[in-house]
Amino acid sequence: MKLNESSSPTPLGLPRALFWDTDLATLDLAKHEKQVIARVVERGGLEGWHKVRRHYGDEKLRLVVTKLRTLEPRTVNFLCLMLNLKREDFRCCTSRPFPPAPWVS
Repeated sequence: MKLNESSSPTPLGLPRALFWDTDLATLDLAKHEKQVIARVVERGGLEGWHKVRRHYGDEKLRLVVTKLRTLEPRTVNFLCLMLNLKREDFRCCTSRPFPPAPWVS
């Protein structure tokens, strides 16, 4: 067995490292779709992207990724190309991370 392999199966055959903090026995692909999609989109690589896209479909991916609070700029660009979206469609690109402090004008 290789050093980074684990005996426990992962959802969709994704790398175990994506779910290092998750009990795979309780991970439900339908119930935890936001978590699964976010992890794979940010850290899963192209192979993981294709697996998630096949499983959830483009429409579900559009609904989930546009509501994520944080995404790296390169990830937003990738998603714009792959899902035919605009940067303005993403919550992380249009909302401020924190409300302005009352003393800042």
